[in-house]
Amino acid sequence: MSLCVLNEPAPDMTLTDLETGEQKQLLDLVESSGKYTILTFYATWSKASEREVETMEIFSKDRHNKLLNFVLVNLDQNIGDTFAFLDTIVEHRIGDEAIKGPRVCRYYGNGNEPTVLHYGAAEVPEPYGLQSVPHTVVIDPQGTVLRNGDNFHWDDIAALLRHRQEVTDPSYLKKIMAWLLPPITA
Repeated sequence: MSLCVLNEPAPDMTLTDLETGEQKQLLDLVESSGKYTILTFYATWSKASEREVETMEIFSKDRHNKLLNFVLVNLDQNIGDTFAFLDTIVEHRIGDEAIKGPRVCRYYGNGNEPTVLHYGAAEVPEPYGLQSVPHTVVIDPQGTVLRNGDNFHWDDIAALLRHRQEVTDPSYLKKIMAWLLPPITA
């Protein structure tokens, strides 16, 4: 089993869609979208995961899901607990506005389109070096790991989204990405 190393290809893994039960390979999901992917492993029993999942939901709104893949991977064994966790009504703060809604939108029929992809994994994937949850990894459209765990910060993503909305030239976007998420060397 390969390790998840910065600036190297991301290890592949099988994910199970929590809504349909369909299995997908992580790298197929990443590469077929052509978008950068924010991948967060979480568990419903973790208070830190609550904050991270809610932060991801907020970042995924305002059409940002058209620019980036936001992927949650639940590590719990009980799907009922997972859905109860995702559906819990919370107050999201967006600027000065407080909006009440589910922790993560997962319904297509209620007018609020899901912007986060939900998957489950039967066990903690060893290559990703999970020591705790939440654990976030950034993967580029070619499947290369740009951030893993401690060197991930939502501020990097906020800056990327600001610039990505302002700029449509793909070559300029690559320059911005190189500046915001430069290769990290050991």
